[in-house]
Amino acid sequence: GRLTIGIGAGWLEEEFVALQTAPFAARGKVTDEYILACKALWTEEAPEFAGEHVRFGNVSFAPKPVQRPHPPIWVGGESGPALRRTARLGDAWYPIGTNPAFPLDSLKRYEAAIGRLRKLAAEAGRNPASIGLAYRVQAFGPSVPPQAGDGERRLFSGEKAAILEDVRALRALGVTAIDLGFPGGDADALLAAMRGFADSILQKV
Repeated sequence: GRLTIGIGAGWLEEEFVALQTAPFAARGKVTDEYILACKALWTEEAPEFAGEHVRFGNVSFAPKPVQRPHPPIWVGGESGPALRRTARLGDAWYPIGTNPAFPLDSLKRYEAAIGRLRKLAAEAGRNPASIGLAYRVQAFGPSVPPQAGDGERRLFSGEKAAILEDVRALRALGVTAIDLGFPGGDADALLAAMRGFADSILQKV
């Protein structure tokens, strides 16, 4: 009962060619159909699905997931289609802050994107509050450039006190999960970095 499904449409065309899968240009439609097909398998006693890229019927799928109605689906991506996919089909939005094409590197930018997501969710007939929020951080600390692309302070840059305030600010926005990349060349170094973050920041949130 602890599984979380992370899904994204993909961005590297060569991967699609190597896998000999559906055309790269159709990846958004394929992703949507995969989500809907999985939900049918997870929730229906006699699952059926008839899409352009996925079709099945007269099948059994058991046992069903422990989580009901199904494991939570976190949709990755920062683009307009990713936001629309989250608003229609996702249980949470899981963007990365430093995508240069769709940067969410400042609190102001991220907050504005959350506003767009909530508007799209309402337009899709869903309760915006039912969609969880997460945030992916690739790097943090003094080595991170202090200024975001919009001139605001870059999230998770600076010293521990500033990062602590970022965590608190994201929590105030409704974020319930922050995914951090930790430095370290081996397991011991990674664990030490994780413990240091937990001791100096998480315990103070």
